[in-house]
Amino acid sequence: MTNKPSSVKKKLAPKKRAKKTKRSPKRPSIWRRLFKWLVILSLILSIPFSLWLWWLDEQVVARFEGQKWQVPSEVYSAPLELTDGAPWRKQDLENVLSEYGYRFGKNSQKVGWAARSQTKVSAHLRDYTDHTGYHPSSRRMFSFANGQLQIQDISGKRYRNAVLEPQKIGYLYGGNTENRDILVYEQIPKSLIEILTITEDRDFFHHYGISPTGIARAAFVNVTSGSRRQGGSTLTQQLIKNMFLTSERTYTRKITEVFMALLLEYHYSKEEIITAYVNEVYLAQEGDSALHGFAAASEYFYGRPLHELNLDELALLVGMVKGPSLYNPRRNPERAKQRRNVVIDLLLDQGKLTARNATVLKKQPLKLSPPGKRRSVYGDYLDLVSMQLERDFDQATLATKDLKIYTGLDIRAQKAALKAMHSRVSALVQQKRQLKGLQGAMVVTDRHNGQVRAVVGSSDKYYSGFNRALGAVRPIGSLVKPSIYLTAIASGRYNWWDRIQDEPKRFKVGDKLWEPQNYSRTTHGEVPLYEALAKSYNLATIDLASNLGFDRVADTLRQLGVKRPFTMYPSVALGSLELSPFEVARLYQPLASTGESAELGVVLSVMDQNGKVLKRFDRSSEVPFTQEALAVTLAGMTKSPEIGTARAAQGQLPWLRFAAKTGTTNDQRDSWFVAVTDDFLTTVWLGQDDNSPMNITGSSGAQWVWIDFAKALPQRSLPKALPRGASYYHVTLGEFEIAADRCKEKVELPFIEGTQPKSSSSCFWFF
Repeated sequence: MTNKPSSVKKKLAPKKRAKKTKRSPKRPSIWRRLFKWLVILSLILSIPFSLWLWWLDEQVVARFEGQKWQVPSEVYSAPLELTDGAPWRKQDLENVLSEYGYRFGKNSQKVGWAARSQTKVSAHLRDYTDHTGYHPSSRRMFSFANGQLQIQDISGKRYRNAVLEPQKIGYLYGGNTENRDILVYEQIPKSLIEILTITEDRDFFHHYGISPTGIARAAFVNVTSGSRRQGGSTLTQQLIKNMFLTSERTYTRKITEVFMALLLEYHYSKEEIITAYVNEVYLAQEGDSALHGFAAASEYFYGRPLHELNLDELALLVGMVKGPSLYNPRRNPERAKQRRNVVIDLLLDQGKLTARNATVLKKQPLKLSPPGKRRSVYGDYLDLVSMQLERDFDQATLATKDLKIYTGLDIRAQKAALKAMHSRVSALVQQKRQLKGLQGAMVVTDRHNGQVRAVVGSSDKYYSGFNRALGAVRPIGSLVKPSIYLTAIASGRYNWWDRIQDEPKRFKVGDKLWEPQNYSRTTHGEVPLYEALAKSYNLATIDLASNLGFDRVADTLRQLGVKRPFTMYPSVALGSLELSPFEVARLYQPLASTGESAELGVVLSVMDQNGKVLKRFDRSSEVPFTQEALAVTLAGMTKSPEIGTARAAQGQLPWLRFAAKTGTTNDQRDSWFVAVTDDFLTTVWLGQDDNSPMNITGSSGAQWVWIDFAKALPQRSLPKALPRGASYYHVTLGEFEIAADRCKEKVELPFIEGTQPKSSSSCFWFF
């Protein structure tokens, strides 16, 4: 059988498809995940970091613009006017120039320098600006023929005056305890900037706020030593630390400091930053106050402006930056000198000095000025300044706006008054032990314009904190009497020759009978006015006041400036009126000035830091008495040194013509003295704070304080000349007649024209 091909196609079995397997997703590497989360975390963290950085930026700008200028107002003395013909001793002028920071050398060609010979002194006086304008520097020669000052320039031209610049006497803090003198960049000596950068930050003008090499070096030292020994700070970082941060030494604070330094450099120029540093850096402690800035340190340690310092002096101040307490030249002079010499060696290494100059500078003594006692010496006066300004300026403004306050203070008068009070009270206490605790106060004003030249508030050597010139309100005793005699002279009813009765008097005051007595417990009968005032007779004075009318006397007291309320009992005419020494000075000022000034002045003007005058202080000069009446009354007061209770002062100062009045209150509880020379009106009070009786009178106590003051500060005699409408006449003692030259029994007295004798006596006797 044959096989035939099958016509039926065979079905091919389908191919078996490969089974697809699912691939598992590829997992990202751990590094990619780490990076992803780091990005996310960075974004999250950048928000608070950005906010923190923004907050830091706001702090840097706001506080740099504000805090660096928040400094207390500076208070200045009056310029010291040297007048041709005024009484001056050569040594006194040399002392004043030294106190004002003038340096003595072989010549006085440089500003701030002086020279001296056996008979002359020359000085190149500094320029200054105050509310009266700009006053240029000048070179003057001073000689002292017959004890009188003569002023010339180097060509021999004579000058009527020369002026020493106002001196800073203190600050008005308002709670602030920092002292600064603000400088602008142009006022900073270039040598100071050079020394500062070489010593503290050589790359200052090239970095951006931080020094990576300095930080690396400090980090290496800290790690290897196991403690934090170096900070690697730039000047910018030091400024940040001083202005914004605490003194804690932590890495957190250091990181903050770095970022703030970078931000500060971003916003401000190098000139602005180094200016702030020069004004801000802490350099010493002055009493309770922190002293900031090189300008303030220059005044404190050397008593001169910063631009007048020598290279070695600048090196000392820069060296103190590293450790203000450690290198304080007053506390640690040898250590300070070593540090100064290290700075000088740095200048030598940088090629800024020759080896010879460096050697000379390192041999220089420190030559510091006497320790600053500004607040101590002038504290009582500053109380007065603060009291006047509080009516026009709030405390915050005075404490933070760097105002310039110009006053009438006379530095010579202040120091002489302070010394006289302290030394005389000390002597009185040694003589009489029962006077232990004796206190005093003193007010010195310019006789002509009423500016307060000195204020002493205690008998302590320095400022005590309680200003008795303002706060000791006590009965003024016989100091009230000149006002009564002025009332009489001004009325036209009396002259100095007229007689009043020094006899016992009785006054009914309410239900009581008041019987005044003389201090000596004796009476003198009929006496002329000039004698009654000169010898301070109580009974004669009360007789005069009674005749004038007590209400009229009260009007005079108020017209002369008594603002404190009082009731006019008869006893007021003998001094039961209670006033402070400052108020007594105000009472006497119209009389002392013969009407030129009616009130006392303390602050002359207030200027801002840009030199703009914010306020001038003008005072009333209206006095409701004629110049003739005031001048005749003042001239009558010169009889007290001649024949009365102030003879001790005249004996000690025979060359000086002055008016005076002593005052003693009941039981000798208060000792008063008032004196008027051509220069000053001076009021002195002594007493116990507890108002206990003493064993001194106005003559034996307060008068001697003034004697010491007048000896220490030579003054000009009160002129004898009277204004038109008043004249001196010699009058016979027995009859009211003008005495001829040959008359022996006569007295010279001042009269308002029309009240003098109308007849004359030739003093011929016919036998």
